[in-house]
Formats: sequence, C-alpha cells, structure tokens
Amino acid sequence: MRLKKPFLAVALAMVDAISLPAQDQVSLTVDATMDIYRAGGYNDGSNGIAPVVFSFPAGAWRTMTFPSVGGAWSCASSPLYGADGALAPSPCYNVSNIPNPVGPFSGFLGTDFGGALVGVFLGDTSPAVAPPTLHFYFSNSSQGGVQTNFLTQTPKIGQVFFLGDGLTGTGTGTIQTFFVPPTATHLYLGYIDSCTQTTPGVPGCYTGNAGSLSVTARLQQYVPDWVEPTLSSAPSGRCCSGIAYDAAHNYTLLFGGGDSGQPNPNPQNDTWVWRGGWYKLSPATSPSARAGLSMTYDPTTGTVVLFGGLDADGNNLNDTWTWDGVTWTQQFPPVSPQARSGYMTYDAATEIVVLFGGGQSSNLADTWEWNGLARTWTQKFPAASPSPREAPLAYDPITGEIVLFGGSGSAGDLDDTWTWNGVTWTQQFPAASPSPRRAASTAYDVSLGQVVVFGGRDDATGQVFNDTWGWNGSTWTELKVPAQPSGRYAATMDFDPISNGLPLFAGWLECCTPLDDTWLLIPVAVR
Repeated sequence: MRLKKPFLAVALAMVDAISLPAQDQVSLTVDATMDIYRAGGYNDGSNGIAPVVFSFPAGAWRTMTFPSVGGAWSCASSPLYGADGALAPSPCYNVSNIPNPVGPFSGFLGTDFGGALVGVFLGDTSPAVAPPTLHFYFSNSSQGGVQTNFLTQTPKIGQVFFLGDGLTGTGTGTIQTFFVPPTATHLYLGYIDSCTQTTPGVPGCYTGNAGSLSVTARLQQYVPDWVEPTLSSAPSGRCCSGIAYDAAHNYTLLFGGGDSGQPNPNPQNDTWVWRGGWYKLSPATSPSARAGLSMTYDPTTGTVVLFGGLDADGNNLNDTWTWDGVTWTQQFPPVSPQARSGYMTYDAATEIVVLFGGGQSSNLADTWEWNGLARTWTQKFPAASPSPREAPLAYDPITGEIVLFGGSGSAGDLDDTWTWNGVTWTQQFPAASPSPRRAASTAYDVSLGQVVVFGGRDDATGQVFNDTWGWNGSTWTELKVPAQPSGRYAATMDFDPISNGLPLFAGWLECCTPLDDTWLLIPVAVR
C-alpha cells in the first residue's frame, strides 16, 4: 500500500514537540522466580522475588515492542517452556490462573495454556482500584477472551497482560505492539504461579521454578497523522454508512449508506470489508438498502449488530440484523426501539450494546441495550440523559464509559459532552471542547488512548469541519496533526488494529455531494 505522505517527514516535523527520546531499548533477564504481583514494591505474601523493571518517563503516544525474547523456564523444575508457555495438560497450566485481583493489580486467566511471560504497567503510584482481569486463550475460545496472536494490546495501569514471546505465533509471526498508558513510568516483567494443592488462585510456589528468559524491550515514540492510501477499489461515494471492526474475522466491515439527501437518500445495501484495502463481499442475505444505520461489534456473540436506518422512501426502520462473517441474519426480538437513524456502541464494562436517541420526525433521547446472547432489546430509564438528539457514541476503555459529544438536537447543533457508566448519563464540563457540530465521526483510537472526533457540520453557520480532537477522560484537545482530510460530515470511522489506526471513509463535503476517499489516522514512529 503506497502512502501519499512520507512518514519520516511527518515525524521530523513534530520531533521538537517530543519530550522523550524517539526510541529507548533495554535488555532484561526475567528469572523464573519473579512474581509479577510484587511489582512496584507490593508484597503479595508469596515466596517469589520482585519482577524485573524497565523505567521511563511518563508521556503520551508511545508503544512497547519486544523484538527479541528467548530462553526457557518452568514452574515445576522440568520440563522447560518458552515464553509463550505450554498448552494443557502441563504442570504450569493449572497454576497460571489468578481469577481475582491481587492488591492493586488485576487477576489473569488463560483458557488453554499456562506458564507464559506476563507484564504490567505502573505509574509512580499504584492504582487505587484494581482494573478488570484480562482473559487470554491459544485456540479454545469457548470462555471468551483475547487470542494470544493479537496484533495490538492496550493494557491499563495495573492490568496484568500476556506478553509471551512478543510475536503473533510461537517463535514466528509479526511483532506485537503494546500501547503504553500515558501515565505509565514502569514496565514490570514476571510470571504467575499458584500452589494448586494449598491455595489455588493465590500467588505462590515460586521457589520450585527454574530457568529464565532474556527479553529485549523497545519503547517507541510516535506521532499521529492522517495518510491517504492509494487503492485499487473502494465503495462508491456515500454518507451515513455503518462501520465496525469485526474482531472475530479480523477486518473492518462497512454496510450501506446513501449518496443523496433526505427524503430520498438513494441508499445502498452492499457489504464491504477493509483489510489494508476495500473488498466487496456477496453474502447470501442482506438487510434492505438504508442509510443512517447504527452498527457495532458485539464480542459476546462474535457478531456485528446492525439496527434501523433510513430507507429509499425516507422512512425510518427498526429492524435488527447480525453479521457472522458469512452472511446477514435478521433477528426478531420481542421488543425493539422505535424506528430511527442513529448510533450505538458496545459497552465493554457491562458487556452490552448501547443505543442512545437518534433521528426520526423529531429527535429521541431514549437509551436501549441489546443483549446479544439473549437477542433482546431492553429500554433503560436512567436518572439523567442528554437532551433529544442524534449523536455519535464511542466506548472509552480507559475510563470504562461511553462518550457522547454534540450532535443534532431540536435547538440546533450541540457541543456538550456526556458519559454513560452503565447506569446513568452524566454531563461533563471539560475545560475545552470542539465547536458545536453534528454528524462528526467518532471512535476510540487504541494507539492514542483517546476517543477521537473528526469533522462534522454546524448547520447554523454552514461550516463543514476537518479538525481532529481527542478526549482523554477529562477534557478535549485538538490534535495538530500535519495532514488533514478535507472537511466532511456523516463519514464512517472505527479503529482497525490491522491498520493500527482509524480508517475514515467518505461522507458529505456538502449536502449532498458525497466523497469516496479513504484516510487513515495512524501512529507514525519518530526515528
């Protein structure tokens, strides 16, 4: 894929704004008796020793990779295992699960393997509350979790994560990328062990371990920039499509959209995937043509969920469909939200899909949840809600909340910020915000660790924006990236870990002139 902007020029243009060295690399020895739960000086009561540590200054926009991991260790003297551990049955398998938090740290679960190298990021102080436990698997996905061949991982402070040999396969594959929390100042490397005969699930029995691993850890500074790839094919120009990264099938899925304004949006019902380029699919069954649909990925079922939209006659829809990687299937829940166009997103904290408000003959302000396992919609009645509007949503895994910014309401376009914590909506009052706008593109960017808002339109002034903003959990900051796509609204955008960034597709330059270009907001390494 050829990029129209040289990465090195981008990096050099911003290097004077970087406080960290572009790259910092260390070599570490991880002894088999190192207990990851003794990181930061915490005493978990085990007989292990403190894990090895890589220290660095706090700062945004950094990745950690492990270009070299070698050696072997064991939790039972023999046999020895590599950094990825061993599949069950093995002596280490039954002692490498810590289901509950340990002090300020999360637990750790492995479905079908054990004895792997693990890590944890910490700041200068330990977290006040332990983050959620991560769950990994090698091939058995029956209990959910993250497969060990992931391309990227975004651990939270205090969240123990699988590191293994730092490659997508055991001893082979692509180097995996770990995005460093902005407040992190230390990376600790060690192991998980537990005495199955006495206190299973509690750290212990380290003195019987043997061996060590040699690890090269590389801290890399980067800057974000928009780049436009040269493509051989793409969907036709349009606005208001549905987009979602399908983690079960490792591509970004796009459906439908329209190339004209209301009341006849001339909608499409084609299905495309982004995997370094656009590829059209031909499923046996598809939803009817529509624009303004809501779409998100539901990891509880491994399917993409689609709801509603606007048909060719300008009528709102309220049907629900799911994508399983092969075809679309209509679902028939006993209750459904009112017909509408709008937005929804997956709430990882509650493991449920959330839909708020949307556009109809008048704007709505209701909150609904889609339970993919039960295949049911349930209306929620929170104590507080944003005013009626059609506004984009994005889940922020750092705060564990859904973020809503602006949107189109009855009184015009808005610039307020709200968050959903699984129970109620809370208005936030940040020190800075984007200007009022509707139909902005919104998604969480793993590499930035922020919710990103791009573009949108202010109907009061007619201005169409091309600015990029990031939400860090407390305020909005405009990201002064070197390149910007042209101004647009009603474009589609979601994070794609294969591209390691945010694909942005099409949208309206002005009503109703559809665009057909693709851009990527990606991290560019500072050399």
